[in-house]
Amino acid sequence: MSPAGHDQPIARLNVPRQLKSALNDAGYKTLADIRTFAASDLVAELGIPEHQADNLLQQIASYQAGPSTSSQDPKPPLLSQKHVQASTAADLLSSSYLPHFSTSSASIDNLIAHFKDPRHSSFSSRASRKGKEKDESAAITPGMTVEISGPPGGGKTALALGIVLNARTMKIKSRREDDEEAEEEAGEVLIIDTEGGITAERVRMAAVTATRACSTLPRDILHGIHFVRIPTQTQMIAFLHTLDDWLEAHPKVNLIVIDTLSHHFRQPGLDMGTRRRIMELVKQKIGQATTLHRCAVIVCNQLATKLLTAENKPANFETGDRAILMPQLGDSWTTGKTLRLVLFRGPPGDELRYVHAEMSGSSRELPWACFDIDIDGMSCDVPDMMFAPPLTPPPRDLIPNPETLLDF
Repeated sequence: MSPAGHDQPIARLNVPRQLKSALNDAGYKTLADIRTFAASDLVAELGIPEHQADNLLQQIASYQAGPSTSSQDPKPPLLSQKHVQASTAADLLSSSYLPHFSTSSASIDNLIAHFKDPRHSSFSSRASRKGKEKDESAAITPGMTVEISGPPGGGKTALALGIVLNARTMKIKSRREDDEEAEEEAGEVLIIDTEGGITAERVRMAAVTATRACSTLPRDILHGIHFVRIPTQTQMIAFLHTLDDWLEAHPKVNLIVIDTLSHHFRQPGLDMGTRRRIMELVKQKIGQATTLHRCAVIVCNQLATKLLTAENKPANFETGDRAILMPQLGDSWTTGKTLRLVLFRGPPGDELRYVHAEMSGSSRELPWACFDIDIDGMSCDVPDMMFAPPLTPPPRDLIPNPETLLDF
């Protein structure tokens, strides 16, 4: 490839626009940014099918080889500079006009915002087509993957359900303010329930609670929520295989909630090879949902107890010196951009609930925050601690870290 060819924009490639947007959001602007990658690297980072990654690299290789003199090996058609600029502008607009979802807790939203991609965090507010400013203070945007883990009763389902309701109420509010733009934005939600934590009745009652003090009707919120109950591991794997097609048939869905992913994959009889292949499938399908279909994915997981020796080596009940709690599926399904939230309680005498946040490669100064669950079973703020961590942090052995999450 000539030196000038190194600066060719991604928009020159003959690939789907969704893939161009995914590459743009991942920070790849020119062909030179990705020409040294292997297909497996692109599959892992972007969550795209292997044949699509191969096609992408083949096109880049054809640019590197230069014009072909053989009619049997034509070069992919070049786009005009005018077309290149238009495609790039469209990709940038698609990123800046993403909807935002809130957890219904300003403390947790503030915590999540510290881990957002700085290219997206600048859009704190935006104007609609009619010139109205829209508040975008919520922290979760399509393209993000968030894991919520914690012990039973920690508030995982309540937090996930709060995000679902916020996504629907913001969509209805947007429709009322600007009918044209509401048609372009998505706003529908897919809930995948595996163990009965989110039932249709619970969603209905939450919608009634959310509309109690406004003119919105509960059926308006429920209308855009797709509910799938998956009771067996076989059905879960089958649905994951068809998730890409399902999202193609439901293009307005831009939020997916899985409660609980670990439920079907914690059987002791599941051999390591099978488990690894299933987790790779999960990683690929979630990657496709976030990059190609512009969805935010919220995954709830249980914690598992792991016994260790004094030297931090795996142990059993006879040789173990201490026990730790860690996400049941570990890192097998996550990527480097997965934001992990761990919910936990304070020490004896502390009635507060805490959430710790972590993302691979991040060193933020605000790793945790306080929240509560209200009388309706929804996440909310502790009034005196809405925008800052508590003055007295929880004990160090309760604050998670990459190796050990909760030590007791």
